Formats: sequence, C-alpha cells, structure tokens
Amino acid sequence: MTPLPSLTHTLNTLAIFATVALCFCLPCPATAADGPRLIELRIGEQSYTGRLLSRSGNHVWLMDPFGAVHQLSVNRISSMQVIAENFRLADTTDHINGLQKELPPSYAVITTQHCIVAAPAASARLYGQELEQLFLEMHARFQKLGFEPEPPQLPLTAIIFPDKELFRHYCDRDQMKWSEDLSGYYSIKSNRIAVLERDAPHPSPPPAEQTILTSAPDASRNTTQANDFVRVSALTRTTLTHEACHQIGFNCGVHSRTAHGPQWLVEGLALYLESDAARTRSEQQHSVTDCINHERLLWFHEQYLPRYQPGDLAGIIASDDHFSRQSLDAYSLAWAFTCFLCSNDQKELRQNFAKYVRLTARQPGPGAGTAEQRLELFRSLVGDPVLLETQFLRFMQAPELSTPAAD
Repeated sequence: MTPLPSLTHTLNTLAIFATVALCFCLPCPATAADGPRLIELRIGEQSYTGRLLSRSGNHVWLMDPFGAVHQLSVNRISSMQVIAENFRLADTTDHINGLQKELPPSYAVITTQHCIVAAPAASARLYGQELEQLFLEMHARFQKLGFEPEPPQLPLTAIIFPDKELFRHYCDRDQMKWSEDLSGYYSIKSNRIAVLERDAPHPSPPPAEQTILTSAPDASRNTTQANDFVRVSALTRTTLTHEACHQIGFNCGVHSRTAHGPQWLVEGLALYLESDAARTRSEQQHSVTDCINHERLLWFHEQYLPRYQPGDLAGIIASDDHFSRQSLDAYSLAWAFTCFLCSNDQKELRQNFAKYVRLTARQPGPGAGTAEQRLELFRSLVGDPVLLETQFLRFMQAPELSTPAAD
C-alpha cells in the first residue's frame, strides 16, 4: 500500500501552488514593469532558475535565460524564491560563448538575423545562410496559410555534427534516444536543432582563426552559396529543413512549447514544408503537386492505402498513439492530410484549418486533451472527420498524386 502523504508535505505543496499563482497574478513594481521575475525552484538537490512561462494543473513550465524550458511537477518542488524582479534573456554573445565551450575548437559559430549556427568551420557559413533562408520562407508561408506567426523571441540555434560519435554523445547528454537511423531532431526542451551531417563534401574552409562569423541570407537561391548547398547530401538537407520547420513553428507561435499540440499537425506541417515548392511558390503559381513529399507519397500509396481502415483519419486526430504503433503509416497520413487541408480548393476549409492551428497553439498543457476533446475541437473548427475522410481519399486519388513521381 502506498503511504499517504504527510500533512506537512501537503501543506508545503499547497504553499508552492499559492506562491506560483502569486508570481503569475501579482503586478510587478514600477522598477520591474518591463518583464517577469527571475525565480529559482528546487526539486531535491536540483535547482532551476528562470521565468515562469506557463502553469496548468499540477505542472509549471520554467524558461531559463537561454530559452530552455523545464516542465516541473508542483508536488515535487521543495522550495521557491524570487531571485530578481527582472528576468533577462541571454544575449547573442552568451549563446556563442556557451556553444564554443560545448564543442571542439574546429567548430565555427555564425550568426544571422534569426539564427545561431555551430558547424564545422568549412561549412558553417553555408548552413547559416540556408537556415536563415528557410526561416524567411517558412515564416512567409505560415502567414499565407493564415497561421498568424509572430517574430521569434529567441535565437534559433542549430548544431551540425560531422561525426556520428560526437552526435551520439550530444544525444546522450540531451537525453535524446539515439539510434543508427537518427539523422537529427528539434528539442522542445532546449529549443535547439541537432543534425548529423551525412556524406557532405565541403567548400574550402575559412581561415583557421575565423571562428565567429556573421552571415546574411541570400536574396535568391540562385547563388553560389545556394548551389553549394545542393552538394550536401539529400538526407542532411531534408532533415535540416524538417527540423527547422519544427523550430520555427514552435518559436513563432504556430505551435506551443507547453501545450504539446496534436502530433499529426506538428509532423504534417513539417513534412509538407520539406518541399521547396510548398514553401516558395506564389498563390498564383501554386498547384497540388507543390506539396508532394515523394517518400511519404510512395509509402501512402504502396504500403498504407491497401491496409487503410475507415476511421483511421479520426483516429490520428483523436490520439498520437498511431505514431508509436505504426510510425510510417502515421507520418504518411499526417503529411497527406495536411497537404489536403493546405491545398484544398475550398477557401472556407483552408480558413477553418488556420483557425484550428491557431487555437491548438493557445491551449494550456500538458497534452492536447482527451480523445473526445481533440475530436470535438477539430469538428467544431474544421469539420466532421468522417465526412472529410471521403473527400481526403478522393483528393489522394487525383492523377497528380495517385502515381508517385520520380525524384
């Protein structure tokens, strides 16, 4: 039998709840009117310092000065104190110094308007320009889709690893499950992208002493740097684009780092925007073929569609379980359904989908709600999944999508 908590423990927990609530509700004094408080929470021997980002039920989210977010259970917090009346985010120099301490001397750290990129010196500038360009394209596309993206409040940090063992070591330290197939990931907790470079030839390296660079995005992809980036392996380019979409979405308010929105939506948008045409084509030039993700299209038609069951669409909307049971089916369905919603001829459906995306980013966490709550939210804003399933499957049988195109 599990012992009942002591009265002292219960009173302490209630006191922490009250203090957390007070930090959210009390106005700052006049001298601290420009920001939230800097607080310290302790769980056992571990201390967490930062600003209270969100609170829901028995959980609080604390963001440290470098933008890392910690989800903590109030029941486990043993003490709380206000360190300062003003919370301050770390500046660019602090981020650069931190990365240089973490990584080997052969790495260069470059900055762009929105990104901080650590990579081997021979290719750092190349990756920096590409990530800045991806930000501009994705932010603009989010606007066109009606998602109302905001400017990021934090630098978008990415680390490119040329060495598998160094990448594995970083994954272990970041508490990310590593496997031989892992090519990269975006961490909601640290707010960083980590990508393993695979078979990538490099341009000539810069001078050895040039370890901190500043890079601006290219005005056009038809440049020497853009052409150089094509030389990076297709897997590395796809991974970088996919994870950048996650990072940009979570930093611009399209997704929430505390609400843990539906996985089909988060992954579907990233898979959709892996396509250069989906990101860059104007509305006048846009066609359904722009959204094609060849790998997911091939799997959907040749592997998943023969096993597709009525109700699968409602199932992936209601729960994320499909991703752990049949991950390739789930990713393919997420991409295909997102393509359907973003490319549909029905303007009202596209607008309703945009409302749904905006609302999922504003829900409290943790989790996206019960299965019925998730279905009801989708029904109320977008439509009945049962009726949409018929339209969606017909959409996927269109001549442009029914036969996978060659790369």
